[in-house]
Amino acid sequence: MGTVSLFNFFQHLGQAFNPAPTPPDTAQKPTVDLAQANQVLQASLSKLANEPDLKNFLGHLLMVCTDRFMASEAGLWRYENGLFCLSVSYEDGEIKHEGAIAHPGATRAIARKIRNQDVLARLRKREIISDYPEDFATQPVYEHFRDYFQQRGIQAALKIPLFLGDDLRGVLVMRFQYRRVFMPEEAELAFALGNQAVLALELTRLAEVAQSAAIMEERNRMARDIHDTLAQQFTSILMRLQAASLALTEPDGSLADAQANIERASDLAREGLSNTRRSVQALRPPALMDRTLSEALADYLHRMTEGTAVIPQFRVMGDPVALPEETELELFRIAQEAVNNSCKHAQARTLSVQLTYQPTTLRLLVGDDGIGFTLTQSTTLKGFGLISMQQRAERIGGYLTICSDDNQGTQICVLLTLSGGQTRGNAV
Repeated sequence: MGTVSLFNFFQHLGQAFNPAPTPPDTAQKPTVDLAQANQVLQASLSKLANEPDLKNFLGHLLMVCTDRFMASEAGLWRYENGLFCLSVSYEDGEIKHEGAIAHPGATRAIARKIRNQDVLARLRKREIISDYPEDFATQPVYEHFRDYFQQRGIQAALKIPLFLGDDLRGVLVMRFQYRRVFMPEEAELAFALGNQAVLALELTRLAEVAQSAAIMEERNRMARDIHDTLAQQFTSILMRLQAASLALTEPDGSLADAQANIERASDLAREGLSNTRRSVQALRPPALMDRTLSEALADYLHRMTEGTAVIPQFRVMGDPVALPEETELELFRIAQEAVNNSCKHAQARTLSVQLTYQPTTLRLLVGDDGIGFTLTQSTTLKGFGLISMQQRAERIGGYLTICSDDNQGTQICVLLTLSGGQTRGNAV
């Protein structure tokens, strides 16, 4: 087995592969002059810039390597979580991805069995590894590949480590059906193509991370929407049923009041079911459909306090402005959560919602005169609703504050900076 460091690679390149008689059609070894290398690299970079699917680009890169270096096949191995796994291969004249690759190294089961400690140690030293049949027969790393190599007549393999900074990201492997000597120009081109492979691997990794983050964000959004629809409706239904129960059990209770609250609970249940179905079909909640933010807030406050002892107060101050849909949605959800929390816990006499428009800011204030609570980190973070309100405010660039104390009521305020492009007078 031959190994050389990158620093001394070109000086020792003639010794890196043990030359042996070659078939007649390979007696004239290919040479790569600078003009040809430049053309290859430019074409590859153009492919990288215009190929939306990075896996297809990696396959194209392997095809270029196979063609330019007269290899039988080529593969790109990703190194992740301590494992080398073949992710893209060019074999049998075709670009193949996981699931279609004939090489056994593409399966996770085999990847976990590969004993690659020696290879990994050399790759980490940025050494190029050149192997031959005698290495295939004795090296542990080839334990699961020997039959495959024998069937395909593989006589040599060249491994080029792929680094991003100091991190090993993978290895580019070319396999040959004959022994051959690599010229320095060829090795330089192989390294340059390997650098493009590293770039594509990193872009692929970042795309996967972004996709995973997007999926997680969508899951969180769905959790918030479920919380803001079903949970709110159930709270209101529970309040109605409790009021009906009191009306039926109290000596001075009214049967008519109990019946009215039961009917209202039934209406809320039907409304909740309808809203849930509609919310699945649209991001914009039913409460904001064809209505302004102030109209939606006033209606929600009225519905949550109707038939209870709580006195609702709604007020708009200043000249309203038209807001982006996302901003309206988040403000409505914050107010919805705050009103819902007050109805459940505050035992308040009055509950107010106020929108204040100033030239450069908008303030949403939800307050009550209820029992309040002592602010601590544990109470602030205890409920999903409080965390959700904080996250919603941050998403639209707002700042949320909570003011409360025992028997002093509670005020939840969102302060939002208005952009200069928002228009006034058409949002009421």
